[in-house]
Amino acid sequence: YEPRVGKAAVHVLEANGFEVLIPPQNCCGLPLLSNGEFDAAQKYHESNIKKLIDYVKQGYVIVGTSTSCTLTLKEEAPELLSFYTDDSMLLAGNTFDFNEFLVHLLDAGELRTDDLRPIPLRLAYHPPCQYRAHRIGFPALEVLDLIPELTIIKSEAACCGVGGTYGYKAEKYEISMEVGQPLFEFVHEVNGPVAVCDSETCRWHIAGATGVPNVHPVELLAAAYGYEVEGPLAEALQQLG
Repeated sequence: YEPRVGKAAVHVLEANGFEVLIPPQNCCGLPLLSNGEFDAAQKYHESNIKKLIDYVKQGYVIVGTSTSCTLTLKEEAPELLSFYTDDSMLLAGNTFDFNEFLVHLLDAGELRTDDLRPIPLRLAYHPPCQYRAHRIGFPALEVLDLIPELTIIKSEAACCGVGGTYGYKAEKYEISMEVGQPLFEFVHEVNGPVAVCDSETCRWHIAGATGVPNVHPVELLAAAYGYEVEGPLAEALQQLG
């Protein structure tokens, strides 16, 4: 678990004037969907709808820092489960990837950008495969480009290899490492103190394969807002003096 990512996300939202609520919720069900456990996955999805839909009806939007979880609420669960109820579709239409939401604010001129602190680091960034399914481009790059003195080098690797739970299976681990090898080499070539990726399973896989700690883009934005971040990014910033 990476509670530091959630803390950074809350800080970024509050720094932009939002009230942040964290209602009861459960797993999005994607690990179950990915392994064919559709009945169990539907129970998780229905539970999340019941827990979140009243907030949506009150005018709140749902934002998440996990590209796979937000994609599941937006699209994967309704499509794979053929679960197209009114509430399911309303929830889907009001769920956003975190950086997708920030880019909407940026485009509307509503994102706080005038007092960002410089972060003089050169870091590798891997856009996770889920962004292709979201069909939203590379919103994290648009957000990170706002931070003074931060240089982000985008990976052109096709995939990190983990594929959600795929790469954690003993019989698939070697394949996942082979698929991710070009990315692992890229991370070493950039040679930053941390690497950057939006997806938690990708971060864990990249970090495990390379020995380079991984952070979520929101942690960098939070640091640029002056938030005292935790974990590997805090250590990297301390090294700057």
